[in-house]
Amino acid sequence: MANIDIHHDKPTATLRQIDWRAAIWASVIAGLVFAALEVAMVPLLQGKSAWAPLHMIGAIALGSGAMASPDTFDLGIVATAVVVHMVLAIIYGVVLAYIITRATTGMAVVVGAVYGLALYFINFYGFTKWFPWFAEARDSISIFTHIVQSGLMAYLYKLYSAEE
Repeated sequence: MANIDIHHDKPTATLRQIDWRAAIWASVIAGLVFAALEVAMVPLLQGKSAWAPLHMIGAIALGSGAMASPDTFDLGIVATAVVVHMVLAIIYGVVLAYIITRATTGMAVVVGAVYGLALYFINFYGFTKWFPWFAEARDSISIFTHIVQSGLMAYLYKLYSAEE
């Protein structure tokens, strides 16, 4: 029997090859931009409370009771929402960094935008089994903010990881 020797032309990325600092900073910044866009666009374009998106995110950890008064400011709910959103942004950002490590910046942004669209469908169609209140936010704002967040995350990752 002949021996088959397989050589890879391009090395594959590993989690150790990710620039963790760049991935975390890109995720935090893009996550903050996402939150700012949601809080600004929901009242401007839909006439709903700016706090509603934060109540939806906070309810992931606090339960559906956090959705009882989505039009009101509640420091506990908002703080929980920020923590939950940032943790998820960092997790999603590290996964994206792994995917785009070897891509050019332009391709990384395109992949990031598609990744954001995929996250929208996962979050707003897949996770609604556990978080049914997300079905109410299946809209163009949520699609836009997910695409912007992940595209920006990819851009910033490539920018920050290139500085070394």
